[in-house]
Amino acid sequence: NMSRKFDDLDPLFKAKAIELVARCVEAGIPVVIVDTLRSHKEQAEYLKQGVSWTKNSRHLVGKAIDLCPIRSYMGPGTTKLNWDDVNPDWGKIGAIGARLGLIWGGNWTQRDLGHFELLELP
Repeated sequence: NMSRKFDDLDPLFKAKAIELVARCVEAGIPVVIVDTLRSHKEQAEYLKQGVSWTKNSRHLVGKAIDLCPIRSYMGPGTTKLNWDDVNPDWGKIGAIGARLGLIWGGNWTQRDLGHFELLELP
C-alpha cells in the first residue's frame, strides 16, 4: 500500500528526503508528505486518474517523495494542503530540492510541483 514513511525509501534517498522536509520547515514552509512508496496497482490507478504520467515511477522503488505545503485557514489549528500552482512556496521548495541535488518535478514539461526524486548517475 501507498506509504508516507521515510523508512520505506531507498537508503540512498532517505537522508535526502529527510533533509528536504527539514529544510522546508526551517524556511518557514510546513509541508506534508503525500507519499513515498507506491505499489504497481496504486501507480496504475494514478495513471488512470491522470495524476501520474509514467508506468515507471520512482515511487515504485522508493526513490521519490511527494510533498505539499500546508496553510492555516479558518483559525488556528486548522490546516489545508495548498496545491495552488501560483503558491510562491513551490519555487522555494523546488530551490531547496535543487540545492540537495534532487530532481524536481516542477521543472518538467508536465509539471509535478510536489515531486522530488533521486538523481541517478550513470
